[in-house]
Amino acid sequence: MNEQAEPKKIKNLKILIADSNVFIAKTLHSILEAFGVRKIFLCHSLKEAEKRYYNTEMDCVFVDFMMENRSGIEFIKKLRTKPGEKNDPKLPIILCTGMTDRDTIFMARDAGVTEVIGKPFSPDQVLEKLENAVNNPREFINVDEFVGPNRRRRTLNRSDFTGENDRRKNALSQNNSGSENS
Repeated sequence: MNEQAEPKKIKNLKILIADSNVFIAKTLHSILEAFGVRKIFLCHSLKEAEKRYYNTEMDCVFVDFMMENRSGIEFIKKLRTKPGEKNDPKLPIILCTGMTDRDTIFMARDAGVTEVIGKPFSPDQVLEKLENAVNNPREFINVDEFVGPNRRRRTLNRSDFTGENDRRKNALSQNNSGSENS
């Protein structure tokens, strides 16, 4: 029997949005509301977001990268290393950023984000990132140098790889031809 976890219902989530840009924060709030989320907490400063986070049970956090001079990353690291009593350290954290260059993505990944969403974003992108973060959790790593979801993404079925340089196919054909001659 194939047992899979029941997907979490989006409407039942408690979501914290930490973004100093009021327009972006309200846009994200409206998008989440349109998808049925009813418990959304808007914070326009990291101090306010931190207070809300440590006093309220959350299911997911959206954080702006540029908040207070790029301190969004430091805030994420703090949530990962000091989750408090109300929230699971494995809580999905989605970084919102207008800077999607490689260095920023690596910095976010290394801080422990679950997903990164580029600005401007569409409602479909928000839903995709939220559903993926909440319903497809990756293995959680907690070591001295890193706390967060496994930085490697794996697909469930890797057997569909095709190509003439597929080392697995070549190894199988060599093993099969070698066993026939024995």
